[in-house]
Amino acid sequence: MAVSRGRMALEDRAKQFMPFDALKGLREALQEKERILEERRLLSEDQEEELDRTLHALRPGEEAEIEYYQGETRMRLTGRVRRVDSSRGILQIEDLEIPLKELQVLKRKEEFLSP
Repeated sequence: MAVSRGRMALEDRAKQFMPFDALKGLREALQEKERILEERRLLSEDQEEELDRTLHALRPGEEAEIEYYQGETRMRLTGRVRRVDSSRGILQIEDLEIPLKELQVLKRKEEFLSP
């Protein structure tokens, strides 16, 4: 004789097909391990002056390559400059606003295309 169990609720049915993460947190731990942490380098006075000159020469729409710190991670980005806001201390490339104090390297398109 077969036993009738009745209908299962929709929420319970959906739970049957949810992905199962047997090693909770492993994916996040691996991503964290992939981050390259390096000690923050201080710019020399000459490097700061060069960075300042390049910042003042940048124009909206121009392509630039930058290196900057995001927390303890050194990041690299190439994109179009939207604006340089000295009063707020921000360089906006595409939709990303980067604090000027975090900049390490700034190259205008002509600089990184020329030999």
